[in-house]
Amino acid sequence: MLRVAADACEAARDEETVRRVARGIWAAAGLGSPAWSGPETVAAAFAVQAARGPDLPQTRGPDLPQKLSGAPHEPLEPVEPAPYHAWSVARALAARPAGTEATGGSRAIRWQRANRDLLDRSVVRLGSAWPEMLAELRVCVAQVALLEGPAIDGFTDFATHGAVYVNRTRLGRSPLGLPGPVRFAEALVHEGTHTRCNAAQLGSPFLTAAAGAAAPVRTPLRADPRPLAGLFQQAVVLVRTTELYRRLLDGEPGGSADVPALTARLNRLSGGARQALGTLRQHSGTLTRHGLAVLAECDAQLRPTAA
Repeated sequence: MLRVAADACEAARDEETVRRVARGIWAAAGLGSPAWSGPETVAAAFAVQAARGPDLPQTRGPDLPQKLSGAPHEPLEPVEPAPYHAWSVARALAARPAGTEATGGSRAIRWQRANRDLLDRSVVRLGSAWPEMLAELRVCVAQVALLEGPAIDGFTDFATHGAVYVNRTRLGRSPLGLPGPVRFAEALVHEGTHTRCNAAQLGSPFLTAAAGAAAPVRTPLRADPRPLAGLFQQAVVLVRTTELYRRLLDGEPGGSADVPALTARLNRLSGGARQALGTLRQHSGTLTRHGLAVLAECDAQLRPTAA
């Protein structure tokens, strides 16, 4: 069950639900029980369930469990590109709104040593500012895939659950002065929260069936109107990333040159969070009891940073 506050124990319970679903798909196809090995196992389950899917010959046929019986991934592992990552990137590109400029596309790329070092610095910065969040991410994020190309800044895909995809530009300093490790720490919280929401809603949905029939709404993070499910996840993401910057500022030494950029980012995220929560309240009738509880937690979490 999702809580807005970071909670590694609840995350572990929800991840077990994901594993049960994937195992059920394998069993229904007569493939036995897989040795759990992370996002590639979920990708294989999706391919089996759809009887089509990615161009992954190794995910088809009775030898599938043996093909995926490698060692478990380390949490937040910088992963090298694999065919199932390319499949997820293709799915993300196809989901972009019609007419969106995608010159150059996006693709998963190999990690260079310098990029790995910056990822390590991001993890250290996150753990120092918000250890509970890092503990949760270590439960639900197995892989960090690096993207190159302007079409996609970052995303998650339930079809490769446990992998998060982040553009390598997030490793560098932003034009407004945010340090690269801070930007990537934000990306980990952002995409990790989507991962967390995707797992939690399997066992405890946030929205009623009526939400599926509701018209798409404007949201803070996307130019195209999004379904209420997308707005709900955005609200949780924005509240959590606002909290990240509040904690970063609390730990920043006085007179630091990074304070203006951190403050500006906090204000932008908190403004987006208030917008998302306001729109959700207008559609509160489509929220389940769990969804209403999460909405109340978002309100409580955001209140200390409200202007």
